[in-house]
Amino acid sequence: MALDAAGVTMAIGCGTKTDLWDKFKVILSFGIFQFVFALLGGLIGNYINYNLFAISNYFSGTVIFLLGMFLVKEGYKNGEECIYRQLNNWTVVILGISVSIDALGVGFSLLFKWNYIFIFKDAVVIGLIAALITAIAFKLVEYIKRFSLVEKYADYLGGIILILIGLNIFFS
Repeated sequence: MALDAAGVTMAIGCGTKTDLWDKFKVILSFGIFQFVFALLGGLIGNYINYNLFAISNYFSGTVIFLLGMFLVKEGYKNGEECIYRQLNNWTVVILGISVSIDALGVGFSLLFKWNYIFIFKDAVVIGLIAALITAIAFKLVEYIKRFSLVEKYADYLGGIILILIGLNIFFS
């Protein structure tokens, strides 16, 4: 899930002059929104699973598969290599939300069977990993600015991984 955040981070890092405070805001935003959306998805999925109807592996596998297809489509659509924009607070929040939408679906599809404590713990882990990968992406982009390949194809890689996870869940 955090590969799309890494892709956006690399696009920001190669196109926008960022200082330490800007990087901190982006890392915090991406981590917090990944956490919040995974938590919300898990809680909504849990509620539906136990109060409305049972969520099957077919359903959750299909959701993950479709998220993967969406990421591949986004990778195809977003051909730009670098993002040039001023990183004001509003932009950082919008970017945080946009790279975290998939966490809502993943939380809904994968965390729904757990109790609330495990949903919370797993959402925290998702948020921490997203923040860590975002920080690593900022560091990496300093070295790989010459190779737009990595940033350009991060959505494809993330999408393919989600497609494979979705198929695995669907057929298990």
